[in-house]
Order: sequence, then structure tokens, then C-alpha cells
Amino acid sequence: MGILSTQRSECTNNVCHGISKPTSSITDCFLGLEKVLKNWRRNEQDEDYKCSQSEIVPVIKNSSILKQAARFYSRRIYSIFEEEFIKAVGEMSIDFVSTDSSKYIVNYIEKKNQNHPWVVHFDATEGNIQCSCKKYETMGLLCSHCLRVFKQLDMAKFPEKYLLLRWSARARQVFYSGYLLNSKRSNNFQGGRGFIFRNQVSRFAYQMSTEAQGNEEAEEFILSSLQDMYKKLYLILGGKKRNEKDVAGSQGGTANLKDPLKRRPKGISNARLKSHWEKKKRPKSKLLITC
Repeated sequence: MGILSTQRSECTNNVCHGISKPTSSITDCFLGLEKVLKNWRRNEQDEDYKCSQSEIVPVIKNSSILKQAARFYSRRIYSIFEEEFIKAVGEMSIDFVSTDSSKYIVNYIEKKNQNHPWVVHFDATEGNIQCSCKKYETMGLLCSHCLRVFKQLDMAKFPEKYLLLRWSARARQVFYSGYLLNSKRSNNFQGGRGFIFRNQVSRFAYQMSTEAQGNEEAEEFILSSLQDMYKKLYLILGGKKRNEKDVAGSQGGTANLKDPLKRRPKGISNARLKSHWEKKKRPKSKLLITC
């Protein structure tokens, strides 16, 4: 499948080692991967069913932040967020606050990590918060240090821009619908705008073909419309490429030339061409054995 190495991705490496062995064939690898995908889809359906059947009850019922997270996150992600919130309230303390309240130093109450405290920067005008632990940048969830700062500021709710749609309980429904295509939030959605566009167009085309099936006039109309649409699309894409070439030529840019194909000149046999190192390698001396 074009995968040269899986060592750079721990999750991919773990999956590949679980479904295959050095002696496995391509068929065994494919069947193992298909089995893993079926288990993932089954677990995803179970989680969707649990989220739709019951509401999440926060541990601290009067906490507005936990209520906000419970209404948005899925059950598993909410459990992780709740642990971070309890850790922030019960274990974290703020050792330093700048005069403009833009920098905070957060540490454990028992001072277990005196050498490496966490630094949190907060911008009150735009509502941006950033921690030195980089948990939100890597995982997409606010850490206990940021939540401790929100608690210090007595904020009833944290900014909604830190609620990523991929961790939402309704992420699957929104992702497979066309809601995000024309919305402002689609630019920040990490699932991919192109996939949403293709999914919506394929659903719309399938619906039209199903309704027109069996009616000759409707079928001819759809086919002719698709042909005209394809011609117009070809003109749009061709005009876009031509404009890009014109801009590159006006700026003095040059096109990248590819290496020419290697061909054997006439008179040379069809044997494999030797590499540079093979040509430099000395031939082995032949021993003459006499009887």
C-alpha cells in the first residue's frame, strides 16, 4: 500500500504490529486491517447510541463549566475533561500573577514540581489562553492548568472556540451532513472540507439519480445536464490553470524540468545496467586449479 515505515506514527505502528507479522502475506494483512476497522466502527456506533440515550451527569452538579462540557462532549471525552477539572480544583494552585493578569504560574499545592512549573498566558480581549504543557495543541482538550486560571478568574464558561467539533457527541451527524460546508466553522474543522464537499455532492447526485430512474425523459435530462456541467467545469479549471501560468510567467518564474528517461543506446544488450559502485568494484581473481 505504499507504506515504507510505520515507526514515525506510534498509533499506526501499534495497529500494524497487531494485525501482521514478518511472515504474513498481503492477504493476511488486508484481512487483519479489515477486522480492526469493523471493530472501530462497532465501538463508534455503541458510543453514539450511549450518547443519544442518556445525558451526562457532572460530578459537581452546580459547576457551569462542567455543564457546558457535558452538553457538548461525548461521554468518553467528557470523562477525561472532568478528571482535568477536578485536578485543577483540588491539586493546582497559582503561585504568580502578573500585574496585567496576562501571565500565570501554576503549580501543585504540595509543591511536587517546583523546578518545572507551568506558565499560562491569557489574553482577556480575545479570550485566548495558552499553556506551556501544550496539551490543547496536541490533544484538543484544555489542561488542568488552564482550567485553574479560569477558576481564578471566576469565569462561568470558557470560550466556545476551545470546543472542537471532533470531540462532540454529534460530530458524526454533523460531519456526514452538509451543514459544515457553507458554515464559518468549516474552515476550523480538522476533519477536512474536501471530504464534506464530496460527501454532500455524492448524496445529492444519488438522490437525483434514484428519483429519475425509470423515466426516460428525466434520465436524458440528467445526463445532458451533467455533460454541460462537466464542460463548464473543464473551462473553469482550465482558465484557473492558465491564469496561474500567466502569473508565473509575468513574475519571471521558470518551470521545473524533470530528468529525461534513461534509455540504452543502440548496440548494447538488454542486460541490467550496472550502477556506479558496481562499475568501480574490482573483479574477483579466478583461481586456476590444475590436476
